[in-house]
Amino acid sequence: MTKTDTTNDQVFGIVGVGPVGSILAGHLAKHGRHVVLVDILREHLDTIKSKGLTLSGFTQFKVKIEDICYSIAELKKHRVDAVFICVKASVLPRILKELKASVTPGAYVISYQNGLDTEDLIAQEFGKDRTLRCVVNYAGNMIGNGHVDMTFFNKPNYVGAVSQAAEEYAKTLAEILTSAELDTKFAETIRRYTWEKTILNAGMMALCAVTKQTMKDAFDFEPTHKLIEDLVKEGIEVAKMDGCDFGPDFFDFCTKYLGKGGRHKPSMLVDVENQRPTEIDFLNGKIAEYGKKFNMPTPYNQTITGIVKALEAGYKKP
Repeated sequence: MTKTDTTNDQVFGIVGVGPVGSILAGHLAKHGRHVVLVDILREHLDTIKSKGLTLSGFTQFKVKIEDICYSIAELKKHRVDAVFICVKASVLPRILKELKASVTPGAYVISYQNGLDTEDLIAQEFGKDRTLRCVVNYAGNMIGNGHVDMTFFNKPNYVGAVSQAAEEYAKTLAEILTSAELDTKFAETIRRYTWEKTILNAGMMALCAVTKQTMKDAFDFEPTHKLIEDLVKEGIEVAKMDGCDFGPDFFDFCTKYLGKGGRHKPSMLVDVENQRPTEIDFLNGKIAEYGKKFNMPTPYNQTITGIVKALEAGYKKP
C-alpha cells in the first residue's frame, strides 16, 4: 500500500478530541475510516467507546470508535498513516517532541488548527515533506461527554502541503474528507487560506472572549461591531504586506461571513470561561507580530491581544 491509496486501509490518528477533533473523527468513522483517538479527556473517550460519539446540530448521527489513547505515548501501539493535530495551537509547542517519538515513522502530520504558522512548527519536527495544513471552516461546542453540537459549516475546508513532495497526499486527503461529508478542497497556496481564516477568527474570537458575548451578540451590538470591522481591516492590510492581497471585496465578505456566526460561543470565550490558555498568540498576536515585521501599526490587534493575555495572567492558580 502506498501513502496515496484511497482505500479504507489507512489509519488516522486524531490528537485532540474537542469539538473540532470529535466532528472530524465522527465523520471519518461514519464513513468506514479507521480512526484512533488521543486525548486526556478520559470520561469523554470512555463514553465514545462504550456508548458512541454523538454529533448534533448541523449534522446528526452517532458512531462508536473503539481505538482510544489516553496519552500521546500510547499512540505508539498503533500504526498510523496520518495524524491530525486538533489540539489548540497554544498546546502545540508542548506536545511536538512527544508526538515525534510516538507517531509511526513516515506518517503524515496535519495541522487541523486555527492560527498562522502552526504548520511551520510541525515541519521543524517532522520535515516539510510530511507536513500538511488544513483550514477548518466548521465549529462546534461540547454538550457533554461523548456529545458535540456542530454549530455551523461554511463549506469548504481546505488542505495544502508545506512542500511539493506532499501535494499528492494532500489531494488524496481532500478526497477522503469530502467523501466523509466534510467537503474539502486541495489548495496549492494554503497560506492564502490560513490568512483568510486568521483574519476572520481574529475579528471576533478575542472580542467575544473579553466581552463574554456570542458571535451574534458582538456582531449586532454597534460598539463591538465597529471593533470587529477595525480588527478585520488591520488583518487585511497586514496580510497584504505578507503577499496575500484578497482584493477590494474581501472586507465585505468578512463581515457577511462573521454575521452568520449566530449564537455560537467562540472557543476562545470557552477557554477564558474555563481559565485555559487561549490561542491569542496565533491569531491577533500573529497579526500584531507581522505588523511589527512590516512596520505597520496594529493598535486594535495589539490591544485585544494584551487584554486577553491579562485575563490569562489573572487565572486562579491551582
